[in-house]
Amino acid sequence: MNKIIHGDCIEELKKISDNSVDLVLTDPPYNIGWKYSDKINDNKKDYSEWCLEWAKLSISKLKENGIIAIINYPENNNILYTDLIREGYNFVQELIWYYPTNIGHSKNKYTRNFRTIIIFSKSEKYTFNPIKQSYKNPKDKRIIQRIKEGHKGTNHYTTFEYNLCKNVSKDKKNNGINQLPKELVEMLIKTYTNEGDYICDPFVGNGTVINIAEELNRNSLGIDINEYKT
Repeated sequence: MNKIIHGDCIEELKKISDNSVDLVLTDPPYNIGWKYSDKINDNKKDYSEWCLEWAKLSISKLKENGIIAIINYPENNNILYTDLIREGYNFVQELIWYYPTNIGHSKNKYTRNFRTIIIFSKSEKYTFNPIKQSYKNPKDKRIIQRIKEGHKGTNHYTTFEYNLCKNVSKDKKNNGINQLPKELVEMLIKTYTNEGDYICDPFVGNGTVINIAEELNRNSLGIDINEYKT
């Protein structure tokens, strides 16, 4: 089952049964004034309070081994992390999504080329299927020997490099903005769920999360106030 509900995320989240979701994976508005539609205020004065409200509501929908993964700019996630810690929620770790970029360069500051992903769990026991990555130091003599022996890499690195989903990307849809790269979403779904699990994205946009969930044999529910074609 994979479907999208059009409506306000907080009101629609309230309708979901508690303890029913394995993974909440979302990429919310960043509060930087993007024009999603006339229905969206992406310049909220109470942005931090709003984020805490939907995050707490999302966590209440998680199963005991459930995870919430929130992708955002670090300054936004830092505040939400602090607020959730103060509320007593279980922090797992922070991941870094690094992306190479040749645009948006400033004359008076360094160019941002990463976003953070804060991971919280409903309890201390949660689903975790780590993705094996290539060695970061392949020229080290010990690593050279391990590669010769057939070892392809390790896991547990917290930094993941995936390119942005640009207008020229093969996966880019013709509707919506700030589309997540398929590789990033696939990595998070595989890491924190198993086949048949239930995923929710409260800001599903043009459906990237639920599309990939379906490809990976997961059930999913997407919520968005806009009616994008998926």
